[in-house]
Amino acid sequence: MVPPMDDNAIRAAARKALMAAEPLYHSWSSDQQERFRATMSETASNRVDAVLLGELQGMACAPENARDVWRDLPLSAVNDLNWAKLLTTGIGEDMIWLNESMAENVSLLDFGTLHDYDVDDYLFQEEVNGREIEGYQKREYYALRFPRWARLIIDDKLHYATLSSLATHVTDQLEEQGQDMIQRLLPHEYVHGKNHGKQEKDGVLWDMQVDAGGLEQQLEELERQWFHYLQQRWTELSQSFTHDAPAVFMKDTSEHGEANYLFLFNNAVALERTRWRQFLSDCRQMEKTFSEVERHLEQAWKQAENWLQEAHQNILQNYDPRVTRLRKKRKIVIAPGAFDSLLRPDEDDQ
Repeated sequence: MVPPMDDNAIRAAARKALMAAEPLYHSWSSDQQERFRATMSETASNRVDAVLLGELQGMACAPENARDVWRDLPLSAVNDLNWAKLLTTGIGEDMIWLNESMAENVSLLDFGTLHDYDVDDYLFQEEVNGREIEGYQKREYYALRFPRWARLIIDDKLHYATLSSLATHVTDQLEEQGQDMIQRLLPHEYVHGKNHGKQEKDGVLWDMQVDAGGLEQQLEELERQWFHYLQQRWTELSQSFTHDAPAVFMKDTSEHGEANYLFLFNNAVALERTRWRQFLSDCRQMEKTFSEVERHLEQAWKQAENWLQEAHQNILQNYDPRVTRLRKKRKIVIAPGAFDSLLRPDEDDQ
């Protein structure tokens, strides 16, 4: 493995890659350069990747093969590459880059604020759901229902970032803690079903069944109710946070030598005040202590814990497993060779 490069080498590689992508790049104004980085063609992007692979990994390859070479690298080898790549694609003061697919001819520069982007995505999702899901009930808009992933420069270093709402973060944490509690209330494990690994004409069957010691249907009902509880709590929390002053909660979540940062926005106004091109400085203007997030989570978990205990008792006492919900049966077929390690018994089992 190639050892990590120093900062100057990474920046030099990025400058060389941009020149390979567009020989006139360094003679342009800063606005022209930013527009080029944000809207770079696939051909130019391949040239950038090829140069970066050569400069930072010592791997010579043709531009048309660079993407495949990059994709096959181990994760331990891509951090320097991602840093240099960000310098060739990012925008604004922090060279931020959003790890999300966008429509053709659309870039992050088409959205002035995080709110502009989030509303646009919300409207798109609602349109698709309304067209494809029979009887779909339109959802009211609240900030960042789904987390976004980004890269940006913080203190002159590449950071991977998660952008989420306070409500989404709290309910995600509730879901994780709730699954642990459900395991304690109704212990269970997943085992191979009778058809697991059987040949189909297009592959092999994936048949895993839950074993809860005879309480499988009660477990399924508890998990179903828990899912709906979390959906409702997300809406309730989002509604309650709309009345608060706009705030951003920031936390360094770096581990294992990888620099990560978490950004939580409490409501839509906080998104409106966060410009992509001034992302970090705008967030810092609204920053509040992260202990407030922990306080919200503690309060929400107390309610959720009580709810789970009551739901569990109610299901054990009143749920009739003979009355089953109608649901479509699903057959999962995987391609030959996929998940071989999962289909084979472990050596310890042998």
